Amino acid sequence: MNRKNKKNRFRDLGLFEKVLVITALTLLVVISIMFVIGSIFFGFVGFFNLFGVRYTSPYSLIGFLLLLFLFGGVVDLISITLIALLSRYVSGKYKSFITRMFIGCTFTWLALHIVDECMNSITIPLKTEIVAVLLLFFIEIAFENREKNNK
Repeated sequence: MNRKNKKNRFRDLGLFEKVLVITALTLLVVISIMFVIGSIFFGFVGFFNLFGVRYTSPYSLIGFLLLLFLFGGVVDLISITLIALLSRYVSGKYKSFITRMFIGCTFTWLALHIVDECMNSITIPLKTEIVAVLLLFFIEIAFENREKNNK
């Protein structure tokens, strides 16, 4: 085959081009991850400012979010398992939704409340916790429905 007809492959590139490609891809991935993390962080900052949550510093908020994602991930696995087990015994679309909402919101609130109580540097009122849990639940439902519609 002629070299002009062949597509450029990574192994055919020189050292400088390989370093350039790897650097560009790494930067693209890092910028994408930082954009997502920044969106989550500033989303919580805006939500907390809107509902009067007090925290001592941005670092305490970062610590709160890290603990919430770690502890919330474990609690979420338990709630998903419980929802899957109970969904076998609940019939009907609305009963299933209410059961899922009750279990999901309860476990999410439990995670949020425990992390809030463990950290002295952040104070979240109970009403704000409940609003946040309901908001997170409906966002999860909206994204889940979007995924089902795309399939």
